[in-house]
Amino acid sequence: MKFSIFIFITIMLATVSVQAQKGTLKLNLNYSYSLPLESFKNDIVSNGSPRGVSGELMYFVNNKWSLGLAGGFQDYYQKYPRALYQTGDHETTSAVLSNSVQVTPILFKAMLMPCDKPAMVHPYISAGAGLGIVDFTQYLGEFGGTANNGSFMAQAGAGVQIPFSKTSASGFQIGANYNYISYKQYGFSNLNNLSFEAGLHFPIK
Repeated sequence: MKFSIFIFITIMLATVSVQAQKGTLKLNLNYSYSLPLESFKNDIVSNGSPRGVSGELMYFVNNKWSLGLAGGFQDYYQKYPRALYQTGDHETTSAVLSNSVQVTPILFKAMLMPCDKPAMVHPYISAGAGLGIVDFTQYLGEFGGTANNGSFMAQAGAGVQIPFSKTSASGFQIGANYNYISYKQYGFSNLNNLSFEAGLHFPIK
């Protein structure tokens, strides 16, 4: 349902054209695939996550720079084979371990598009900082629970936007982001990940 609404809005706005972006408010909507990195991959979840979405509401202060807010959702899950775990003072338990992590970023974001002339490909770089809201659920057999925390999050990204035509304000976009999440709970040091995005952008003002 949400995906259908996403496509409908995009088609309705796809014919909007402008020669300059200054003063334009744009909405970027993306599908996101994420790969855990470093201790996140080694200690919590090694599987990539195909369950993600992201979006940005960006205001163009001039034809190259835009500022705005970014948000999203990414769901990671891993179930490990039965193994022996230390569960207490000199106690060993044979159980299946499962980890589930959901990350909801809320970021202030800046984007630079070096080429401000009409073209079929517009490269960009971006940076953001804010809060990563983390829901971490861990079960060892039938025992476990969920913890909710907010951690500092920073993001650096790059990609390209491809307008539907040279003068169109709407189009496709693809890119990648390195996401740093300073998660300091239960002995874990971070939830860093690399996300790949593909979606659509269009003006709403």
